[in-house]
Parts: sequence; structure tokens; C-alpha cells
Amino acid sequence: MKKNLLTALLPLFLVFPFHFSSAQKQAWKWYFGYKAAIDFSTGTPAPLFNSAMSQWEGCASIADDNGNLLFYSDGIKVWDSTHTQMPN
Repeated sequence: MKKNLLTALLPLFLVFPFHFSSAQKQAWKWYFGYKAAIDFSTGTPAPLFNSAMSQWEGCASIADDNGNLLFYSDGIKVWDSTHTQMPN
């Protein structure tokens, strides 16, 4: 009985820690509004002052698995991680 229970629970003990170690770092940086941004990577929200966007609604920002900013958009223009507008 103990062996069957251990065999049934073993996958949970192996998968459970990895579930929490892969946090959603893609949402650590938010770019929005009139040149506004917030960084949540330290646990305490910190303002960022490097946004090139001037938009009051309908914006999005995307980061990679490590929380590094990839790009952000106001729905019309797209800026890369260096805050340079992307062509097309």
C-alpha cells in the first residue's frame, strides 16, 4: 500500500516545485499612458521613465521568459526594447 501511494505521489513531488519556479516574468514591465511605465521585477513597483509612448488607452507590453522587455505598442506604433519605433 505504501509503495503504491509513493508511486502515485512521486510525480507530484517532482513537478510541483518546478511549477512555481517558472513565474510569469513576462508581466514584470508595464508600459502605458503618457510616457509611463512600471517595473515589478524587484517585488515593489518602481516607476520607469524611458517610455516613448504617448497613449491614454489600448496599450500593451511584451517581455520574454526572463522579464526582459521585448516591445510595447499603443495599437498603432510599436517600440522595441531600446525604445526605438519599429518599421512597418
